[in-house]
Amino acid sequence: MNELWIVRFIRKDGKPDEEYYYRSLAEAEYHKNLFLDDDSGLYERIEIINDKH
Repeated sequence: MNELWIVRFIRKDGKPDEEYYYRSLAEAEYHKNLFLDDDSGLYERIEIINDKH
């Protein structure tokens, strides 16, 4: 089974959410963690989703 990890940025401004795809959880977590101190106010939340297929 292949796993795909999606980092989804839920935007507050009504524009489409941003999604980035990774083959490992470590890569997805790394990307999400880059925004831990984000104070832009652009995102409602940032989530990691496991899409097993």
